[in-house]
Amino acid sequence: MSKNLSELEQQIGYIFKDKKVILMALTHPSYLNENKEERDSYQRLEFLGDAILEFVASEYLFQEFTDIREGRLTEIRAAMVRTENLAFCAQKFALGEYLYISKGEEQNMGRTNENILADVLEALIAALYLDSQEISTVRLFFGKFIREELNNIIENKLYIDSKTQLQELLQAKYKHTPVYKVVTQLQKSQLSEFEMGVFLNDKCLATGKGKNKRLAEQQAAKNALGKTSEF
Repeated sequence: MSKNLSELEQQIGYIFKDKKVILMALTHPSYLNENKEERDSYQRLEFLGDAILEFVASEYLFQEFTDIREGRLTEIRAAMVRTENLAFCAQKFALGEYLYISKGEEQNMGRTNENILADVLEALIAALYLDSQEISTVRLFFGKFIREELNNIIENKLYIDSKTQLQELLQAKYKHTPVYKVVTQLQKSQLSEFEMGVFLNDKCLATGKGKNKRLAEQQAAKNALGKTSEF
């Protein structure tokens, strides 16, 4: 059972004029399979929110870090909008507790699933923009829940992505670069989920899942980095 929407509005500091848009942002596709309600899931909003978040993050980095070159800014932005970082930001105001999900997804820990939380956060950003018709509303949300992770990203060099870290490690240790291959591709509703494996000399070091190949590769590399003692 999801929490009262008014609690979420209080947490994020914005009252929606059109409650339908916030309901859409919080609705997982699985919920609609069990409940024949006249509303869409968050998937289309996520598409828009992803672009809006990238713009707001780019704008902030461009204005605040005038001495950092473009390539590094791109890396820092990618770290800010990475799935695990967005999921962490969503957990700051318990976003998962407000989701409308199926019983099966509930049992599968869907409310704490990083991919779902990151997707819903992007959908929420789109909902904020559409309801307010003001990019400043998104800037305020970004400043309150996402921007504060920037110092941690820079200080700990988290902008160096997992694939790069793994490649540098394997090149230094074995003089070989890893290869990524599709392990499985699952079709969920209108979206695909990929499982990618990272291989070294035909040995699978780890696998990872994501909504596209790039994200799945990053997850596979991250999982491999957690098992470096094994290879």
